[in-house]
Amino acid sequence: MLRWNNPLLSKRISALLAAIMLLVLASACGSSQATEPPSGNRLAVVTTTALLADLARNVGGELVQVTALVPPGADVHSFQSTPGDSVAISLADLMVSNGGDLDRFLDPLIQGSLSDDAVRVVAARPLLAAGNTDPHFWQNPEFTVTYVEEIRDGLINADPGNAATYQANFDTYKDRLIKLDFDIASTIGRVGQARRRLITFHDAFGHFASRYGWKVTAFVASDGGEVSPGRVVEILEEVREQGIPAVFAEPQFRSDVLDNAAQEAGVEVGSIYSDALDDDVTSYIDMMLFNAKNLARLLR
Repeated sequence: MLRWNNPLLSKRISALLAAIMLLVLASACGSSQATEPPSGNRLAVVTTTALLADLARNVGGELVQVTALVPPGADVHSFQSTPGDSVAISLADLMVSNGGDLDRFLDPLIQGSLSDDAVRVVAARPLLAAGNTDPHFWQNPEFTVTYVEEIRDGLINADPGNAATYQANFDTYKDRLIKLDFDIASTIGRVGQARRRLITFHDAFGHFASRYGWKVTAFVASDGGEVSPGRVVEILEEVREQGIPAVFAEPQFRSDVLDNAAQEAGVEVGSIYSDALDDDVTSYIDMMLFNAKNLARLLR
């Protein structure tokens, strides 16, 4: 039976009423995400990316229902929102975005749809405030701890009655992130110093390289734009001269230009993920371990 005096349910009723017309429009136009309200008394959390959704689930546990605007496997740089996304945001108790150039384009949608009493968290806010501009901070697990600290605080702000649970979940997940950092360093430490060069399709791994003492080069800028054949040939020629056996591309950015040029140069193209989780890599920790193991396997 519904308890109408429950603060989470009461808070959501007005948002549900305001969203009725948007739901009708979303049904007609289609939506990238489900727009159903959270079941029971779970806190409604909306994130801009699937990776942030994974972090929020680890801190929120069974107390939250999380929706990601950009679905798993999709490229955030080319994402197009739908009316259904506005509905999901309007029903949120907590909205989590990355910040910086990664998802800034969604700010007008969030600001226009988020209810006045919802809590908003920009997970990278402390890191951006320190002057960093590359928004892919999670490529360094130490920075990911900052992300989950911000998410923890946002959850407690939105649902103070469950503060102890959110803190306990955070403590457990933080321990896992510390272990992840150690495991990555141990895995890629098997690569010889001369081969510790990460050549990727798009520029998203600077924080990874800084954390573990690698050199990183990208074929295109961080927005994942079109690759220049001349740029590919130039870098692969340098790679071949230095005896580096592999370059890396994310599944959503794999291109015939890169594959063909790499084949001609005798260089393998390995898989690596920056943020687009999919059916094969379903969590942040799995993603980072997959990347480390692939680097060690193809560059040793």
